Amino acid sequence: MLLRVLPIMAVVLLSACSSGTNKHAATKTSGETKQTAAVNPQPVIKYSRGNSKIVPVNPVISSNNQCVDHFNFLRQAGEKKYHKYSQDYIKIGEGYSFLNVNKNIMDNDAKRVYTMKLDMKLDTLCSVVNYAGYKVIQEKIKELYDI
Repeated sequence: MLLRVLPIMAVVLLSACSSGTNKHAATKTSGETKQTAAVNPQPVIKYSRGNSKIVPVNPVISSNNQCVDHFNFLRQAGEKKYHKYSQDYIKIGEGYSFLNVNKNIMDNDAKRVYTMKLDMKLDTLCSVVNYAGYKVIQEKIKELYDI
C-alpha cells in the first residue's frame, strides 16, 4: 500500500511546490475594501475569534499524512531548507518507483533490503522535516517576546 501511495504523494508535493502565491494589498475607496495587486505588501489576512483564540479564517487543510503535512507546513512557513528536503523526498519516491517497476524481476533478498533502506530513508527524512517545523515554531515564539 505504501509503495503505491508514495509516487502519488511525490506528484502532489511537486504540484504544491509549483503553485504561486498571489500578493494583494487592500485599498479603501468610498467605504468599501477593494483588492489590488501589489508587489511587496503582505496579503490581507482576516482573523476570527473562537474560544478566545485568534485563528485564520481559512486554515490549511490536513492531508491526513503527517509527513506531507510537515512538508506543507515548511513550505507555508517559507523555511529555507524546504527545497532540499523536497528534493530528497522526490529521490526516495523515485526509488519506490524503481522498486515497483522491477520488483517482479529482482531477487527477493535484494528487494527486501532495498525496501528497508527506502523505508528508513523516508522515516528519517520525515523526522528531520518534523524537527525543522519545530524549529520554525521556536523562532515564531521568539518573535513574540518583543510584544
